[in-house]
Amino acid sequence: MLSLTINNLPYFPELCLLPMEEKPANIIYGVNDIPPLRTTLLLAMQHAALSLVFIIYPLMLITESGGTLNDAEKIVTASILAISVGTFLQCFGKKGLGSGYLAVHITGPIYLPVSIQAAKIGGLGLTFGMTIIAGLFGMVFSRFLKHFRSLFPSEVCGVAVVMLGITMAGPAAVRFLGIHGNNEIDLRSVAVALITLSLMVTLSVWPRGHIRLYSVLIGLSAGYIAAFCLGVIDRASFQSVMDRGLVALPSFSMPTWHFQGALLIPFLIATLVSSLDAVAGIITCQKINQSELIRPDMENAGRGVLASGIGTVLGGVLGTSGSGVSSSNIALSMATGATARRIGVVAAMIILTTAFVPPVAKLLSRMPIPVMGAVLVYAASFLITSGMELIVSRMMDTRRIFVVGGSIVIGLATIRMTELTQRLPGWLYSIAGSPFAIACLCAIVLNCLFRIGASQSANLNVEPLLTSISTVMRFMESRGAAWGARRLVMQRAQAAISELLESVVMLKLSEGDIGIHARFDEYNLDVEVTYTGQPFPDIREYPSPEQLLEDEDAVLRMSGLLIRQHTDKVSFSVRYNKQHIALHFDH
Repeated sequence: MLSLTINNLPYFPELCLLPMEEKPANIIYGVNDIPPLRTTLLLAMQHAALSLVFIIYPLMLITESGGTLNDAEKIVTASILAISVGTFLQCFGKKGLGSGYLAVHITGPIYLPVSIQAAKIGGLGLTFGMTIIAGLFGMVFSRFLKHFRSLFPSEVCGVAVVMLGITMAGPAAVRFLGIHGNNEIDLRSVAVALITLSLMVTLSVWPRGHIRLYSVLIGLSAGYIAAFCLGVIDRASFQSVMDRGLVALPSFSMPTWHFQGALLIPFLIATLVSSLDAVAGIITCQKINQSELIRPDMENAGRGVLASGIGTVLGGVLGTSGSGVSSSNIALSMATGATARRIGVVAAMIILTTAFVPPVAKLLSRMPIPVMGAVLVYAASFLITSGMELIVSRMMDTRRIFVVGGSIVIGLATIRMTELTQRLPGWLYSIAGSPFAIACLCAIVLNCLFRIGASQSANLNVEPLLTSISTVMRFMESRGAAWGARRLVMQRAQAAISELLESVVMLKLSEGDIGIHARFDEYNLDVEVTYTGQPFPDIREYPSPEQLLEDEDAVLRMSGLLIRQHTDKVSFSVRYNKQHIALHFDH
């Protein structure tokens, strides 16, 4: 319901749903703030322009499936409509639908490999039908998200992102080099691709300021100009850009949907990866907007995944690939210091408006092939390195090395054995024929398999000696690797335990062995230290320099405060004449 207007823009009372949090100093306009009209429009236009760039992925679907120029124009229009609605629902955040953060949607690359595979098997209608199923699964998964997080740790998601980048490398190279049926390289296409890629990379690496955020947009524009000047594109095809005028109703027809059970698993895997990617994006929004985020709000993330699923369903209904939360737009909001959800709502309206401007859809649908190749090379580079970062963010033991390495090897082998996989039955080829799907499936299965026999708790008893501290550190290192814990969390835990044990030993608080009990799950790391002897003081104020020099107990108080800095929660208790110190770390 609309009410009064503020700065000549409608004010939505429903936009004030999230609790007011203390925003960080680098954020100018927080999630619940209302920026001035000029600022809102400018920032919203930037987000809309950045979002439209990623329509390159459904365009790649059209070229890979042998679609026509008319198909390209239809999928561009359908993509604009789908991401505008998805963005609005995500940012509006009303009644449990959407995260309520500035999280713009895009037609991202995650669904691209399986969409291309479906198009080659049964045409675009099969792609759109399976996209609807994938979106519905994402909506259901959002309701049970918090219960399945342990099955999809960072290294499994990292394998998916790495293979996504690898599968894009082949099509990217073909387009970059302008290779046609005769397998000859087109030097003019190479020149256009080099101009586009060089400009994007240059603007991403060396300049300072906000120009980095628009490197892809600027590179695309330069690529269009270079392709036009070098004759890579047919100039006559651009003469029809204004045929329908500057403003007109969207022109598209509802597609025919087909479904095939054999493709269910690949599309569900893509949905899982997309959902977890959305969770990461929304949690990033939470961190950006809260100066002291104690624990990610998984219910809020689930509502965001629900909005993402609805956007994917709508994409399939209208005739395009799945969509999701854009990490690039989140980075843009962080860089500009403006994370107001109102900007996202206005950006959704601007994106929707472009569907009524035919030249926009026509220009996007006529993207030169080498320009597309340059953007895909650029994106694949980021995807591969982002996946590696996800993988190495966790501690690794032999089990997890095989989860990661084995899955990627199987995915790469699938790329090399195309002729062999084509001989498989249709239901099996739908999985084995997709390097992305087979690598993700292997990572999920191996992760579940190697969890068998891996206890999520461990105990250790050591003597109250300084030499025992190194034993405890090795114990925590090995347990962290077995559990696949985040490196930063385990480093904090080791620092806190080391400080605690050093004080207990040096001040002779323990009269016998010291017990270490560690428990882990995907949300928490808890370490309990027990010993018989004098209590460890629960102090919350720093001792003065004079006290540190004169009072022996002041050293113990300082140690307690240092322990608090490394942990998220500390508690002290006495049970059965034993001192219990519980250290809690959010994971």
